[in-house]
Order: sequence, then structure tokens, then C-alpha cells
Amino acid sequence: MEKNLSKILVVDDEEYTRAFFEEILSRQDYNVSFSQNAEDALEKWGKETFDLIIMDIRMPGIDGIEALQQIRSRDTETLIIMISAFGDMDTVIDAMRCGANDFFIKPFSSIDKIKLDINNWIDRRKLMKENERLKYKISSELAGRSMLYVSKEMEYVTDLISRAAHIDLPVLILGESGTGKELVARSVHANSPRKDSLFFSVNCGALTETLLEPALFGYEKGAFTGAASTRIGYFEAAEGGTIFLDEIAETSTAFQVKLLRVLQENEIMRVGGTKPIKVDFRLISATNTDLGALIKAGKFRKDLFYRINVIKIEIPPLRDRKDDIPLLLEQFMKEVCERNNIRKKHFKPDVMTHLMRLPWEGNVRE
Repeated sequence: MEKNLSKILVVDDEEYTRAFFEEILSRQDYNVSFSQNAEDALEKWGKETFDLIIMDIRMPGIDGIEALQQIRSRDTETLIIMISAFGDMDTVIDAMRCGANDFFIKPFSSIDKIKLDINNWIDRRKLMKENERLKYKISSELAGRSMLYVSKEMEYVTDLISRAAHIDLPVLILGESGTGKELVARSVHANSPRKDSLFFSVNCGALTETLLEPALFGYEKGAFTGAASTRIGYFEAAEGGTIFLDEIAETSTAFQVKLLRVLQENEIMRVGGTKPIKVDFRLISATNTDLGALIKAGKFRKDLFYRINVIKIEIPPLRDRKDDIPLLLEQFMKEVCERNNIRKKHFKPDVMTHLMRLPWEGNVRE
């Protein structure tokens, strides 16, 4: 039987870069295609589905940023890693703001790290495919009901979501990885008075501090090497909306001080700026880490914890709400059958009994 290989498209006008990725990917179980320009890449993308696109920013004709925007206008699922020259921070931040998932800096310094990053993103894509079945459109009439559940534990959670949505205060979402923290955050926003404004999701663990701060606060022209123009950050762009900071425990204490000031004063200072700017957004934070332990270890500020932990929503792990497991499994089975146009199937009782006994350490995502 032919393997269902993950598909990668490498886009770069420089032959040595294409040869570099061909060399490091040729011995792995990937189906790799190459394009010399964005026009050819967009044509390929229009005809077939890729799990990952690795694309240079600066190319003749359509550049990488424009190609990224064209893809993201119709496709939010494909993972995209941009390639940028060292020190070109302005274009890197542009790419992240336009929907890039990551970036590689030329010249490539560590082949092993690039291999590891690609493997990690492909693994994440596989998890995303499994998890996307739970991503339903959230209705403002059904506060939090986009989540599948029958358990009393999740009924309590959705009741908290409904109440939190109408109280314009910071929310802290706690739960293990894979429990659906972003889904809860989006539900709070979608059922709140801010629902008609923007919702920005920022994974603090996926961005280095040098990228996280300008992405959130924005920056002034000349603030650092590559800052060719003034850019607003998410705090300004979300005017009237919601900012979701996932993995907030991954931030440094230096960043936490700046975030605390934003929450206290409702104003930000762009990187390199001298004038405070008033902002209006609701903060929702999430973590799968014990913040109390981090506070004791001096890695998370207690005063910031009190600011973000005004309304707390804790999502129980799947093993603590086993009543939901049959519903989730049957729903996934139904969707698989419908998507593949096959007769509806069900789990046998002994199989369901076995699945109910599993620990499900990856929770709903698993």
C-alpha cells in the first residue's frame, strides 16, 4: 500500500536554496515539490493540497509576502514557513502578521534545527487535521455550545463561558494541552459585546521575545535594524476586540512587566516610541502550566497573575469527563464517513469499552 506522505512545497528563486532543502528532505518520508517563483507556486497550490509551504520572501515578480496573502485569503490551514535574510526584521514581522507560522533566516546556520523544526511542524499539521473536526462555527445564540459534550463537568464550563462573555474583564483559561482552550476563548469573544470587533490569537510560546514585543506593541520606524516603517501591533489593531495570549506562562518576566502596565493604564508604548497610545481590548489568557509554581520559582509575576486571573475557566481533562468520549468518537466517525462517502459506521461495544478506559493524555486533540 502506498504511504500517505506529507506534502511540502519549497518556493525559492535561488537554485542553491532549493538544492539545500532537496538534500535535507530527500531522505525523509515527505512528498516534496519545488517552485522557482511565486507564480508557479500559486498555480501548484491552486491544483493540489500541501501540508507545508516553505517560501522565500524576496523573489522577482510576486514576492513572498504577496503570495502569502493570496494563500491566506482562502487557506488558513496550510502551514507556511517564510525564508528571510538575516536582520530583515521588518519583513519577518510583516510575514507573521499576514499569517506565516514560522520563518527561517538565511544563511542557514543549523541543518539539524531546520530538520527538527520541519518535522515538528509536520507533526503539528497532523494533529491539526485531527483536531479541526472539532472547530465548528460558534453561534452567538449558543454560548459555548459549539463544543461537544454531555458531561456535567463541561456543562459547568459552558455556563462559565456564557457568564464570562457578558462581563468585560480579563479571563484566564486553564487546562491541559488539547482540551480546547482557544475554542473556549473564541466562544467567550463570539458571545460578548465585542463580538463584532477583531479577535487576535497569539501563541506566546511560538514567538521569541524579540518578535513577541513588536508584534503586540508595534514599533516606530528605525526602532531596530530592519524597522523601515512604523507598524501598529495587535494591541492597537484589536481596537474594541479581544486579544488571546495562549501559553502566557512562556513569556519572560521583563515582558510581563510591560504587559502589566498595559492592563493597568490601558495604554501601550510602541517599540522605539516616546508617546503612550490608548488601547481598548479585552485580554483572554491561557496556559497548561501551574502558574502558582512559576510564581514561587520567580518565573511569573504575582501582580500580573492577579490582573489576568479575574475570571477563571478551568477545562477538565478528557479522562475526568469520560461521558463525553462516546459522543466525540461517534461524531468523528460520522464525519469521516461523510467526508469519504462511505456507509455510516459505529464502534462495537467492546471497542468503545476499551476506548473509554484509555488515559487520553492528549485530550480531545488526541
